[in-house]
Amino acid sequence: MAADHPGVPGLGDAPFNAGGRRATRNDDRDEAAEGDDTLGRSLILASVARDARLDRKFLLLIILAAAIATLGLLQGSTAVVIGAMLVSPLMGPIMGIGFGLATIESNLIRRSLVTLAAGMAVAILVAMLIIWLSPVKDVTPELRARTQPTLLDLGVAVVGGIAGVYAIMRKLSGVMVGVAIATALVPPLSTVAFGLVTGRMDFALGAALLFLTNTLAIAFAATIVARLNHFGPSLTRQHTAMQVAGIVAALGILSIPLALSLNGIAREVRARSIVQSELNRLLGDGDRIDSLNVRIENDEVAVDGVVLVDQYAARLNDELAARMRRELDRASRVSIVQLRQQTNAAVQVEEQLNRRLATLEQREEDSAAILSGLTVGELLPRDRVLIDAQARRIVVQRDREAEGEQVAAAIDRIMASVQAGYPRWLIQHGELTAAESPARE
Repeated sequence: MAADHPGVPGLGDAPFNAGGRRATRNDDRDEAAEGDDTLGRSLILASVARDARLDRKFLLLIILAAAIATLGLLQGSTAVVIGAMLVSPLMGPIMGIGFGLATIESNLIRRSLVTLAAGMAVAILVAMLIIWLSPVKDVTPELRARTQPTLLDLGVAVVGGIAGVYAIMRKLSGVMVGVAIATALVPPLSTVAFGLVTGRMDFALGAALLFLTNTLAIAFAATIVARLNHFGPSLTRQHTAMQVAGIVAALGILSIPLALSLNGIAREVRARSIVQSELNRLLGDGDRIDSLNVRIENDEVAVDGVVLVDQYAARLNDELAARMRRELDRASRVSIVQLRQQTNAAVQVEEQLNRRLATLEQREEDSAAILSGLTVGELLPRDRVLIDAQARRIVVQRDREAEGEQVAAAIDRIMASVQAGYPRWLIQHGELTAAESPARE
């Protein structure tokens, strides 16, 4: 059954009354008001049908939105992801589905479904191409946040759908901006692509469930609000009740996995709170938790993390696991790494040691440079230069009579030049005694 709408291309040719069932009135003013309401609803349907069209503008916007969302997810940038939500044109066909269900308009429903399917396919393909080309394929918090939808996401989508219909009927474009941000549509599709490219099927399925949740909740909310505003005159009250019951049943079925996911998250939050509390009781006064990760895997609580301690506790993991089993009544697996944290005294000693080592290294470098400067030209033999790096002292053993006047003067100049370059060192002469003089044949 398809109702017909005047002025809406592709939605029929026969006249159509978009208002509710008319009662017999004799008041011309009431008839005029009803006519204005009918015209207003026809214009709204025409606008919804126009936004649900599959055209070049829609395809261009969905390509840009998918590219922006994918890059934002890979970077872990919330601002970029929000930008993709604003560019996305998927709200148009989803609203088309909602109004089509309200008016039982098969043409509008079919058009909206085709546009939505094409948009999903294009978004996923564009995201897969970008992820495949990207050298970065790390799991960011923005990606992980779209893999575990819950009943809270369903509630947000329902409320967003109601706000979206109200904005369409009242022509409030600013409200639609908020709805686009609150009910994310393209980022979950990019997350599906990430899961397919990287082989993370849990990511792909979780993000697909989030997209399905948002899509159905928005469309069904739009249907109910449109019916309450007298769209779809051919339906009786019984038909409306059946329609609402079907929508509630569909959302009820959808809420089952969302409720399970929310329950799992709630259990992890409770387990983390208990683990953190018990771990703080086991640690000393000066100890602290550096990182802590609590997961529930196959009905078992898995805990890993890092703690900074003053003294090692040999049975920390065993004691924490025993307390968790008692508090949570579940099997527990604990892997806590203990790192010895430094006290203020230890830090000071380490700093002093580092300074001492730096000083000794500098003296070694200076002594090597001084030795190289003194023995340049081989006027002064290496074995005649005695070095005391600890005292920054250099003794040059010389025999002026054997050197001769010119060589002695040259050595004096060399020593003076080196001394000027290293004023903190003491470079002095040492005369050779007869016993120290080399033996002559």
